[in-house]
Amino acid sequence: MADKKIDKALYGPSVTEVALGAILGLLLGVLVACVYLVFRPVSLVQTLPKEPLRSVVYYIPGKEGSAKSKGWQAKQKQFLAGTSVAVVEEELNAWSTSSGTAAPAASAAKPAPKAPAPAAKPKPAAKPAEEKAEESKPVQDGFIIPYAANFRVVDDKLQIGLKCTLNWYGLTYDTTVVATGGFGKSGDQVVFVPELVYLGSCPLHLLPSLPGMLVSHIIAKEKVSDEVRTAWTKLTAVTIEGGAVKLTVQ
Repeated sequence: MADKKIDKALYGPSVTEVALGAILGLLLGVLVACVYLVFRPVSLVQTLPKEPLRSVVYYIPGKEGSAKSKGWQAKQKQFLAGTSVAVVEEELNAWSTSSGTAAPAASAAKPAPKAPAPAAKPKPAAKPAEEKAEESKPVQDGFIIPYAANFRVVDDKLQIGLKCTLNWYGLTYDTTVVATGGFGKSGDQVVFVPELVYLGSCPLHLLPSLPGMLVSHIIAKEKVSDEVRTAWTKLTAVTIEGGAVKLTVQ
């Protein structure tokens, strides 16, 4: 032991110690850079500037609220019935921002018998606007809390943008996740395959396996009806052609 201390005093740290220190320093630097970029918001624009900055991540959301979005409910019924459909980004965004359709059984169910009216109670005092806003927020658990998705067709790829809240033991931060990719097969299931994924301005696609895990986690937490999830399992292919997403059912 004494000899090792003397050698270290005379010759300094060993090659192994130097390499380990360099690796740990590199990992720490990458971690700090990732955290910084996660908290750096994307730049929301309608069109790319003539001279885009390399240090800025630009996010162009998909179109909403046009005449092209009016047929989304009819196409959803066709999709749920097992028919192949082609939808444009306006229809996808109308579906995403809607409150969701009720299950067929709900509309056909008999009305429940009316319960006797309760005794009148004095009206509670009006709550402040701040309390009402807090109550209107969705209560969810998890590190990433996603909200309604926005879709945009970019050439032959689909861009999915989501406003998210990062939740770390009660400490929250609002950010945006933007994923761009296509579709492939995982076993018999058609899945979204991300190629570019940004959490804030952090390019997660440069980190192995992390983009797929993040997108799968977000999709699992999205509020999608059981009917839609069941209909999705019947898809044989999803392709993007001519600005439309084609959902093919065999």
